[in-house]
Amino acid sequence: MNIEGDKVILREMREQDKEMLLNLIKDSETEKVTGGYSSPVSYDHQMDWFRSQSDAARSLRCVVANKEKSETSLGILILSNVDERNGMAEIYIKLLKMVRGKGYGADSVNALVRYAFCELQLNCIRANILENNMVSRRMFEKCGFKQKGMYKSKIYKDGCYRNVCSFEITATAIPLALDRD
Repeated sequence: MNIEGDKVILREMREQDKEMLLNLIKDSETEKVTGGYSSPVSYDHQMDWFRSQSDAARSLRCVVANKEKSETSLGILILSNVDERNGMAEIYIKLLKMVRGKGYGADSVNALVRYAFCELQLNCIRANILENNMVSRRMFEKCGFKQKGMYKSKIYKDGCYRNVCSFEITATAIPLALDRD
């Protein structure tokens, strides 16, 4: 199954994506502004993780791919902690450095939000973003997310605890521009 945006296709992970996934987890710059941690990871360890993701329950893990060349992976987008009963989920995105700031992130988030509301019948999607990650905060706001709160001293980064901003969007707030028939 593919989810299409204007510039991207959100597709399943493939063996060819292993290098991109390895680059994302080793990217120390990305680690500074996200909740995850970069670390030296062996190719075998990464491939074990990659193979285990097909069985991950309550999650939709997508590779962000260029729509013109779907074999070209640009990052990952995850809809996790999907709670169908209450209509809620969380969204996370990581893009390769070379494609940031070119509209791929917003297009990916918009496509997945549209899919989650229209196809999965979810009602609310949350994004937790480090307070100092202004680029991600602006992108999620551009996609219609609103900041709803702040978790004080939630994530340990660079020798201190960082605040995490909680953003969300509800199905009733989805911009008409996202509606596609």
